Amino acid sequence: VGGGPDVAGQVPKPSRGAATGTGVRGRWLREWGVRYAVIVAWAVEILVFTVLDPNKFLTATNFGAMFGSEGSVLVLALAVVPTLSQNDIDLSVVGVMTLSAIIVGELNGVDHWSLWSSILLAMVAALVVGIINGLVTVKIGVQSMLVTLGMATLLVGMAGFIDHNTTVGGVTPSLASAMNTNIGGISAAFYYALGLAILLWYLFRHTPAGRRMLFVGRGAEVARLSGVRVPQLRMAGFMLGAVIAGFAGVISIGVTGGLEATSLQPLLLPAFAAAFVSTAIFCPGQVNAAGTFVAILFLGTGIQGLELKGLGSWVETAFYGAALIVAVILSRIVFLKARKREAR
Repeated sequence: VGGGPDVAGQVPKPSRGAATGTGVRGRWLREWGVRYAVIVAWAVEILVFTVLDPNKFLTATNFGAMFGSEGSVLVLALAVVPTLSQNDIDLSVVGVMTLSAIIVGELNGVDHWSLWSSILLAMVAALVVGIINGLVTVKIGVQSMLVTLGMATLLVGMAGFIDHNTTVGGVTPSLASAMNTNIGGISAAFYYALGLAILLWYLFRHTPAGRRMLFVGRGAEVARLSGVRVPQLRMAGFMLGAVIAGFAGVISIGVTGGLEATSLQPLLLPAFAAAFVSTAIFCPGQVNAAGTFVAILFLGTGIQGLELKGLGSWVETAFYGAALIVAVILSRIVFLKARKREAR
């Protein structure tokens, strides 16, 4: 091993790269490029739009509005992380978000329940949905995508039944104030999302449960043979994701003041696009909260810049769709390269 003789009795010569250190530097540069390429692309994106339209794009007002408007989308994207990190796909997160928002709006704004009672019931409903998704997927063995797709449709239908297919609103002004208060030029909803991202980052990086979830994502059978309680962790992922999605609904109704049962459906695409893009940020090949947070801002910056150039609202859907396709491809490439390195 190392500098000892090989089976032929000869001492192998060190490679040119090993002798000069270029091999180590090359690996370091490749790793750095994989981890931070999207951040560099984000900086280039900002630079390009600044050059194209400095008077509109590079202003505190523009960035404040751009970041502030992403609060509920950021939280929804983070709701995808607990399940996707374990290779489960929860398509019901936007349905949970919708149901939660409608419950708060209907109970507080229409039926005049207290704000905290309305929020508590909305969060309990979200948790129940997470439990059902987990039981059907983990205990019965139905594919998570099929279960949660059906659940998403069911939840939107339930939300429409609750609000009678009309716009609900009139929530307590204190909720709107808590979400829309301007802090440093950015609404408070953005900071709630930032705090949640930090909590999830800590969970997955510094707690045994979080690290075991990531272990399950790398290989559920290997994790099970290693003594990890895979079913319980997958259940926890569905429950945590649903609760976060419920919180996204509370933020949404607070920010907008009113909405319909179908108004939040377009947010599913950016949420998953950001989660997949995160696999190319900070932790290559791995869904992560910090990368998801950065990905939403990266995507939002691109959309804002293009819309300022007069391309119209259609660019949002097209941009998110293209980003999702590219992100899935990048995620697959990074995964295959990681597997190849492990095989060596």
